[in-house]
Amino acid sequence: MSDNAAEANPTRVSPGFFAIDRGAFRCAAVGGLNAAVAHLVMARGTGRDNRTTQWSVHSIEQRTGISRPNADKAVKVLLHRGIWKKIRDGKHPIYEAVCGDQIPAGPFTADEQAAIAAIREGEAVPHESKAAIKALVARGIAKETTPRRSRRSYSNPYDTESSFYDLADAAITALTEPLMVWLPNALIDGAADEVPPVELIRQTRSLPALRLLVELYAAQFLPNYGGVPRESLKVVFDRARVGEQGPFVVWGFQPKHTLAGPDLFRPFLTGQFTKQDEGTRRDDGMAASFWPAIHTLTDLGLVERVGMLLDGDDDEAEIIHPYAMRGGEPAEYELARVARRAAVAMVTDGQRDWAERNGYEWLIPVRRHIGNATVVEVYRLKYRPHTAATAAWYAVMQQTTAQYLDHYRAMLKDREISVASGRMQYQR
Repeated sequence: MSDNAAEANPTRVSPGFFAIDRGAFRCAAVGGLNAAVAHLVMARGTGRDNRTTQWSVHSIEQRTGISRPNADKAVKVLLHRGIWKKIRDGKHPIYEAVCGDQIPAGPFTADEQAAIAAIREGEAVPHESKAAIKALVARGIAKETTPRRSRRSYSNPYDTESSFYDLADAAITALTEPLMVWLPNALIDGAADEVPPVELIRQTRSLPALRLLVELYAAQFLPNYGGVPRESLKVVFDRARVGEQGPFVVWGFQPKHTLAGPDLFRPFLTGQFTKQDEGTRRDDGMAASFWPAIHTLTDLGLVERVGMLLDGDDDEAEIIHPYAMRGGEPAEYELARVARRAAVAMVTDGQRDWAERNGYEWLIPVRRHIGNATVVEVYRLKYRPHTAATAAWYAVMQQTTAQYLDHYRAMLKDREISVASGRMQYQR
């Protein structure tokens, strides 16, 4: 865990990790990019309890590009919103983190709070909160409802939009329910002489990218998924049968598009829509915030896409082994390289040329009975906290890749022996 270093020594780098409460971070992000960054820096300075810190304005100034006046402003925002509370004054004050479900304003803007208050009082939502209520509806926090008779005298008959709503209290509770998210110290400290990742995001001025980064850390569980769960985010692939030999079918794969699950993108929705060329409507938050945030994290090298061979194309299909095409560990790259070599050795030149011409360049031999084998790319965070779960995943990954490397190398050797035998027969 992180060390409770004093303000006087803010530049010490630790290889450990620290924890934040996801709900509290969501509340901090409402205060803007600087407040969200400041919250992470202060959390980095917590001790074994992951709650108390002496890191404040000076640490924020030293570890990020935020100026001292803006760092001071950000800390005041966090204190004003009740995200941190000062438990000791003096030259070296101490701050204590507050859990998200204990922060009065929650993860809502002032307009959203006004809309929620009106709904709880059974009143019409103020006109100035119309944009806020649309966002709350899109995010599943509120739902339009037909006004009761007692309410009709308050509604505007010329207003074509609903003025009354019900709240989804379970959805509100879920936003701030306690959930510890483990983050590597390197996010704040950087590694070697590199710019720290959180500072890189701050320089892009993309609050959505920082919000998404924390959500991905909350979702990722390497032992089960090899990265972020597929239902949250994945690249899907098209598949084509390229050839077959003995008990194996050689499949070719090419990337199709990226899919995101509602639990991941819903917080970015605005309730404002733009018509697409095909006649469908898309929430403006997807184009303005969510997808650009993914691109930002990818461009900065904070997330990578790692291929996985699955035993089926349904949601419950299991991972057979990694097939790293663009990102991953060295062993995962080597496995993909050898698997492709084995596949190429099992098809004719004509079949390989057809696959390459049609974009199916990623070839894998799969046993015939696994008829729905497919490839996806999962998203994996580049910086990983050195937790027990990370260590367990790494050990299993090494074991799996070694096993399948032997499998594909044996296939290659058998193919070479078969080809050599055929040549000898031909020469005779």
